[in-house]
Amino acid sequence: MTSFLALEPTPFALAAARPVARPGMIWVITAPSLHRLSKQPGAAPLIARFFGSPLYSILVSGQDGGSALPGAVRSRSFASYSAMRREMRERATPDPPRVVVLDLEAWPQTPPMERRSPARYYRLAGALARRRGLSLVATPSPNLAPKGRSPLYLRFLQSGLVGEAAKAARIIDIQAQGLERNPSLYVSFVAAAAREARTANPGVAVIAGLSTNPDGRTVSARTLYRDALFARPYVDGFWLNIPEASTGCPRCGIARPEEAIGLLRRLARHGGFLPGSAVPTSA
Repeated sequence: MTSFLALEPTPFALAAARPVARPGMIWVITAPSLHRLSKQPGAAPLIARFFGSPLYSILVSGQDGGSALPGAVRSRSFASYSAMRREMRERATPDPPRVVVLDLEAWPQTPPMERRSPARYYRLAGALARRRGLSLVATPSPNLAPKGRSPLYLRFLQSGLVGEAAKAARIIDIQAQGLERNPSLYVSFVAAAAREARTANPGVAVIAGLSTNPDGRTVSARTLYRDALFARPYVDGFWLNIPEASTGCPRCGIARPEEAIGLLRRLARHGGFLPGSAVPTSA
């Protein structure tokens, strides 16, 4: 981690934890992102290496798309606790997901009362998942931070939501995508959030978000690689996202799968990351 130590100080530096990531490796990718990735030249061997090996723990968010990955654990994603509860009550399938993802954000898909009290709804979601024998992946967005004059990501850490969500979850996703263009800020925030999560729940697995175009501006493969390299000692894996403009992300613009392929090529060239242990998929 000498490269990280040489980075300039950041607002989160004092809160950053020492490296504590477990040797396992978790990758999360949505079915649409996997589809976009698979269309790129030379993608097949990279997908097989990083997402197809049983040595890696893979979650595929979405009902379709996981069949191409031998070790994939299919998950079902919700933007509100109310939608999650309603589907669990009404939906009966012969092959239900083993993992549920709750993505609360300050967006129309999350009801106002859940935006105002996200910690409460993560607790409820965790309890519901445990009753159903499922694992919860919590993905609280920094845009849920209380209003204030200090920087958004600092307010998010100070709110304590990461710790509260971690108490309810088996896996917590640190949504640090908005800081990707500054690897120093990215890793500092991820490390601080990871410490908060593990202080609240020492058994939680921590992953960090990587996105090729989180706000419509492309993040280069080189920058994504630096983010991942510096953050890896603090996290148990990554959520790789290749978004495009949609209701959920109106500013995402055009998908950039070529940058994701570039990231995987760099990882392959430098030996990849530590292969993995099993994803915690039971309560």
